[in-house]
Amino acid sequence: MKYKREPDICQKKYHIERIFLSTMFFIGIICWCGISGVYAENISDEKLESGPDVAILDASVKMDISEMGEIPLGTIPDERLVVTITVQNTGNREAPGFKLRAYLVRVGREDEIGTQIGGDITDTRLAAGETRTYTKSWSLPSHLKKGEYRVMIVLDTSNYFIEPDTDNNRIIGPQSIVPGALTGPEGSIPVYSATEITAPGYYVLKRDIDGGRKVNIFHIKSSGVTFDGGGNTIRGDSSGFTTGIYVDAGTAINDVVIKNLKVEGVDAGIWMYKVSNGIITDCTFKDIVNMGARLDQSNQNQVYNNIFEQNSIGIGVFQSKDNVIYNNLFKNKHNAVVNEDQRNKWNTDLKAGTNIIGGSMVGGNAWFDESGEGGFSKTAEDYTLDGISDAPYSLNPNNIDLYPLSTSPSKTVPSITPVPEPTILPNITDLTLSNGTDEENKTVSDGETLSEILPEINESETITEPEPEIPDETDGVPEESSTIVSEIPEPESTKSSLSPYADISVKEVTGPQSGCPGTEFSFSTILENSGGYDADSFQVRYYLTEDKQVDPQDIFLGEESVKNLLSGSEQTINETFNIPQLIGLKNYFVAVVTNTDNSVFEDKNDNNTGYSSVRMAIREC
Repeated sequence: MKYKREPDICQKKYHIERIFLSTMFFIGIICWCGISGVYAENISDEKLESGPDVAILDASVKMDISEMGEIPLGTIPDERLVVTITVQNTGNREAPGFKLRAYLVRVGREDEIGTQIGGDITDTRLAAGETRTYTKSWSLPSHLKKGEYRVMIVLDTSNYFIEPDTDNNRIIGPQSIVPGALTGPEGSIPVYSATEITAPGYYVLKRDIDGGRKVNIFHIKSSGVTFDGGGNTIRGDSSGFTTGIYVDAGTAINDVVIKNLKVEGVDAGIWMYKVSNGIITDCTFKDIVNMGARLDQSNQNQVYNNIFEQNSIGIGVFQSKDNVIYNNLFKNKHNAVVNEDQRNKWNTDLKAGTNIIGGSMVGGNAWFDESGEGGFSKTAEDYTLDGISDAPYSLNPNNIDLYPLSTSPSKTVPSITPVPEPTILPNITDLTLSNGTDEENKTVSDGETLSEILPEINESETITEPEPEIPDETDGVPEESSTIVSEIPEPESTKSSLSPYADISVKEVTGPQSGCPGTEFSFSTILENSGGYDADSFQVRYYLTEDKQVDPQDIFLGEESVKNLLSGSEQTINETFNIPQLIGLKNYFVAVVTNTDNSVFEDKNDNNTGYSSVRMAIREC
């Protein structure tokens, strides 16, 4: 029995072991399947969250013919588009390839695919994180309807891989284009290269021009021409003879308009010869070697709304008259040269509107030095706060800006402080007229050429004459026996060397000792011209003042014209005016201010004002 049981026991152990091993095997299979499933799921997630992802970052379009060479006048080139596209692979694996397509879509209908331009841009192997830019030049489709268009760029990767995110596969550029823009407005003639213009018409410059040392980059030889610069620039190099636009037909021509243009680097910007009824407007002249604009034997033209800056000379006017030059900004070494014997107008009638330096009134011009930090318009007084100088600006007797623009910091009328007597009279800031004798302007005589006057522009000669003594006076009415101080004799050196300009002074003013409100009074004035130039005609103003300092609060009596005050002569003027009815019962000097219209060119004007030797006591009669 014992022999039989041992095999049974062994057999039972064998079966138990088989069951255990089978169970463990099935448990292992189940675990392996679970782990494999999780691993497969993780692999699947990794594939979904990684890989190449090409995005369009930017797209732009412009119409451009800058790379084209010479284009003859009257020839209209094919309009071309320059399209720039930037893409980046924002994924973490290399992109094996992609395609880009460009379309023109109508503004307002950007949700529609428009007309394709150019061919597909096909590229391969864009590394992870890499950025690439494409610039393509394509002809503008000729069948496009009139209107405004933008460029749409579409990315296609379907033949290479499936992108996880397609929101960055389409972009519309912000710039717009208008087919036909390069040809200019209807009826106009587009200009693409330096040329001669020999027939009337409306010409539009369509690109910047670099004329090098070409003598006349543009030469206009016909009346009835409008040259619209289109905001483009004409550049050139100095040779002594280069000109941006030369207007000359050999005979007199008229009605030539040049506008909306920039000129740089040449010897002369715009040169008009024997032109009438022409216009130069909305142009900028910069870094011109000789002068920005030049008028020669040219009459009745208009030059306005232009900027002249950093030129040797802003504008030159030679043997030309009746031109109107206004609302221009001058910031040059020398702002203007002009013949003295030709009359031109340097302002228009005052009117409301934004002027060339941002003020609210349009009248004359803005006169600065080359830096723009000084000059007449920077220092001229403007007590009326309208942006117009209270004093005119004179280039010479026949060329006066009556309403020069002002950026004076003066905001209020300064308080009047009585000046102790006796004293030497200060210059009258608000009434004294500018003579324009600084380096900003120069007067030239007939026959002088630009090369002859340029070396002389910096020369100046000022002869200082002795100030006359002011008699001692009391604050009341002087006694009959008031002492008159005799005139100081002129030094011999001054007598032998007269100033080359007129020099008008008030030698003596004699008036009554008393007067009544509402009645007339008479007085006499002795004017003297101690300069070397005749004073043909000028204005004189008369005031009543309490303190020997003329200011806006003083009483204006009137104005008269004085003629033919010859060099080295005197002239006595007798005047009668009414004393205002509402005048205060005080003591007043009679003040006389000469050359108030600045029609006589003087190199100094500190002696243009004089006062009566006694005060007139105003009392009730």
